[in-house]
Amino acid sequence: MYAEKASTSLREVVDGIQAIADSAKKIKEISIEQADSMEQVEVTAERIAEVVQNNSAAAQETSATSEELTAQATTLSGMVSVFKLRQ
Repeated sequence: MYAEKASTSLREVVDGIQAIADSAKKIKEISIEQADSMEQVEVTAERIAEVVQNNSAAAQETSATSEELTAQATTLSGMVSVFKLRQ
């Protein structure tokens, strides 16, 4: 009788340990997935930062080009204004 109770208790302990081991394995797998996801987020954030930096540089170049074209248009307008058309 005591041996049977001890055997049952021991089986319950072993089952409990197995359940804990299974839970620990699942936690490990989920942790690995989360780490992979975080790495992907980091890579994506770096790519976004690079695109933003490139867009900023392109915007600055466009602004400088626009200023240069405005200056050239003003100069050309002044040069053309000396000519008079006959009517």
